[in-house]
Formats: sequence, structure tokens, C-alpha cells
Amino acid sequence: MACILIYSEEGLWATLIETILSEQGIELAVARNPEQLRRMTVSRSYEVVIIVGVGLLRRGEGWLLRLRPYRLRPPEIYLVAWQHGEQTVLGMLECGVDQYMTLPLHPGRLRAKVMQALAE
Repeated sequence: MACILIYSEEGLWATLIETILSEQGIELAVARNPEQLRRMTVSRSYEVVIIVGVGLLRRGEGWLLRLRPYRLRPPEIYLVAWQHGEQTVLGMLECGVDQYMTLPLHPGRLRAKVMQALAE
């Protein structure tokens, strides 16, 4: 069964994304702080990782490398954030984020992107 990891330090956003994806027959895991995220990524592989906010990636701790261990098919990484600035979006995409979605989040778009990634 496909598993998606959601990282959000704000419980409301994690709950919202869980609700959007819960009816898709996908296993969902939620990490609410960096230490929990670290433990979860060591113990399991994920097909998609959804990160809410740019703070984690701006910490400079190599999170994208940790989230993408050497595998034949690394997970898709989606970033959901408020920042709409071109430099922020381009910077995150150049870092290796696969999808950058701005808040407010469109539930149908997120669901469609995730389902497309799982089908590939």
C-alpha cells in the first residue's frame, strides 16, 4: 500500500491534508517536529512527502537528502507554503522540491497531484 508522509509543525494543516487525502485508500503518516520526521524517514520509505512551510528546508540541515535516501524511485516531495514570491518558489524548486503549492490550498489539485504521482 502506498504511504504518504505529511510534515507540519502546525496541527491544523496536517489535519487538513489528512482529510483531503484520507478517502483515497492511501496510508498516511504525520510528523509534527523535525525529530519525529527524522525517526520516521529512517524507519520507512514513502512515495510522497508533503511538507507544510519552508522553514524545515531553510534550516540547512540537508532535509531533502534525508527524505530521498538512495532508492530506485525516490519519493516525490511537495512543498505547501504561503510564500508566493518568485525567488522563494524558484529557490525551493532548485533545491529539489518536485511541486510547490501555495496556500490557500486547493483540495482537488493536491489530491490529483498525489494520485498522479502514485500512478507513475
